[in-house]
Amino acid sequence: AIRHGGGKARLIPTTSTIHRLKSSGCPVTGPILKKVPTLPFVGSMIPQHSGVPVFTRQRQYKFNSEMRQKFGEFIRFGIPGFGVGLHGHMYTIFDPNEMAKVVRSEGAYPSGVVEKLWQWRRAMLESGSVLVSKKDSSSSDGGSHDYGLFDKGEGWKRHRTFLQTGMLDPVAARGFLPGIVLAAESASSVAPLHAQNVNEYMNYTAFDMFCSFMFGKQMNTTSTSVSTDPTVKGENKENEQFVTAALGVFDKTNSMNLFPLEFLMAKFFPWYKTTKYQALQDDWDTVRDIGLRLIYDFLDRYDRDE
Repeated sequence: AIRHGGGKARLIPTTSTIHRLKSSGCPVTGPILKKVPTLPFVGSMIPQHSGVPVFTRQRQYKFNSEMRQKFGEFIRFGIPGFGVGLHGHMYTIFDPNEMAKVVRSEGAYPSGVVEKLWQWRRAMLESGSVLVSKKDSSSSDGGSHDYGLFDKGEGWKRHRTFLQTGMLDPVAARGFLPGIVLAAESASSVAPLHAQNVNEYMNYTAFDMFCSFMFGKQMNTTSTSVSTDPTVKGENKENEQFVTAALGVFDKTNSMNLFPLEFLMAKFFPWYKTTKYQALQDDWDTVRDIGLRLIYDFLDRYDRDE
């Protein structure tokens, strides 16, 4: 069975189960589970053994569609760090109607991809984040700390409810939506200058829009990143350092997820920092330092009713 948050379980229709049901005359519904070959520690990440498409950063957006074409609507394969156990087993279902059943069975404490970002959790712990707290006892997965929004369970629920109130309440939205609109308008005005790298443009735009909500400030990185005026770039230097480091965290996380060895090193040699992880932590520390200054500045402006 697949166990979801909230303790509910759903039967996996394995091939052997399907054959037994068919022979007994029972009706069979739902997609049949296809088990992709896995190996301990590396999961399905060796295409020559597992038969999965080659997974690279350049082809990652095609990976799921190719997996569906090759293995079907419901598959189990292995990605260490994201999946469970020595083989990193995880399940993917492509039928939206079947996925809706999973979502409805998640319970009060759903499980999500954010809790699998082990690089972020490690960086949070090592940087002394206030979101991290010591558990009274180790959880079933051996974890000794609660990572708030980057975890699951009661701690996640408490943080999520707090943020959701401020983000989705109509009264609160009227206060921060004008800032988001202004950031979007500013970014739109320089869109042609980003024509050679639309993905980068979208990243900068999303960053500026998010920061207008989170910090109550216009960052203008979408504009200044393509400015040729040294004065303008100098005045916005810290904001550009902030967005560069933030995008660096995502980029390095993505890169590390392609190498099972990174996860294995962190799991079995937690005191050792690989070159990739150290680079991520450097960006993480920059994001944390600048972000905290922006938060304190936001609070000061709020106290002054600005």
